[in-house]
Amino acid sequence: MPLHPFLIKTNLYKFIARVSRPFHHVYKYMTYLDFASKNKGKGLVNDYYYGAAKYENRYQLHDKLLTDLKDEAIYYYEFGVANGDMIRHWSSVNQVETSQFVGFDSFEGLPESWEGKGKGHFDQAGNFPDIKDARVRFVKGWFQQSVYNELLNCQFDKRCVYHLDADLFSSTLYVLFHLHPKLKTGDILIFDEFSSHDHEFEALEVFKKCINEQWNFKFVGAVNNYRQVAFSLE
Repeated sequence: MPLHPFLIKTNLYKFIARVSRPFHHVYKYMTYLDFASKNKGKGLVNDYYYGAAKYENRYQLHDKLLTDLKDEAIYYYEFGVANGDMIRHWSSVNQVETSQFVGFDSFEGLPESWEGKGKGHFDQAGNFPDIKDARVRFVKGWFQQSVYNELLNCQFDKRCVYHLDADLFSSTLYVLFHLHPKLKTGDILIFDEFSSHDHEFEALEVFKKCINEQWNFKFVGAVNNYRQVAFSLE
């Protein structure tokens, strides 16, 4: 006889779920550390372990990528824009006329709490970043309401750079699945909070399993002790 009727009848499953949950969290953390260990010393840039990590260091990773991409016509898609620092940086360095830069965001902050930041953190009061570049445009709305329809109108015939700065597991995974049919060899994916192992890291791991390892996600580089990580598709 299976065990589950007894566990449900006695409500013992609730207690077991409560005491076992931390072990799952620890397991995911160890999986992330395995990734960090395997890629130590690899990539165009990799500062692990750097005791003076700070958020501004993320430009080091982006500038390494831009070394080869600043003179190439690209499509840059950013998911999670906030005040627009990074889409502004990419569009200012890559001046190719036919490049396009699209930023997706609610501009109302996080839809739920994340890493000690409450719902609504990063709120821009609904305002787009002030970037005076005709190649740059923004798509306002929660990803679940905007990404699918908008991607139908986007182009993918050039190399695409996908900057995933959605923070949350649900948002990141949602975007990855909608990008799946668009992905091609040579495209680049950048994660802005990859060391958030319950969120962006876990989203990529789940995505890779669901697509049956269709792509090889080649490690390109990382900064801030794997906080920001980039991959190219092979």
